[in-house]
Amino acid sequence: MTQFAIRTATTNDLEALVTLYGEARSWLAKNGTNQWATNTPEKVQARLRRSIERRECWIAEVDGSPVGMMTVDEFADPEFWTADDNPSSALYVHRMVVARSAAGNNVGGKLLDQAEKLAAARGKKWLRLDAWRTNEPLHAYYERQGFDAVRIVNLSHRGSGALFQRLVGGEKARRH
Repeated sequence: MTQFAIRTATTNDLEALVTLYGEARSWLAKNGTNQWATNTPEKVQARLRRSIERRECWIAEVDGSPVGMMTVDEFADPEFWTADDNPSSALYVHRMVVARSAAGNNVGGKLLDQAEKLAAARGKKWLRLDAWRTNEPLHAYYERQGFDAVRIVNLSHRGSGALFQRLVGGEKARRH
């Protein structure tokens, strides 16, 4: 029987998480998007290490093998989320990745549900994220996960900027 778990990542997971991220980056490139193209393995490793040290990085595993990850924190990118958005009312998902081998098994949905539980525990109203502006299949995925599109911020120096949010504990049905 397959054992699925989500847990806080540790420094022992760092290499596996960098590999998982790199595989996703390669898959995105093969599918015609430059999403994450400028994120070198060294840059990714440094960011993930900081997230792990702050206990903000989560790993999804099947039978002990990593199949997904995300970071969840209170960082509201000031280029995207304005004072009118009340940034402190939300928890933010970053760097969510699902292994291609686990695609279609709702790993991402389970990670997002875990992020929502964290948001609820911290008394947050919203779970938010930003996605690559031109990755429309990803936008549709987040909408199926119960997120609403907020707006698209188009900055010449950023590829991301499609903003989404989901009400914590909301009644909106998630269509996994």
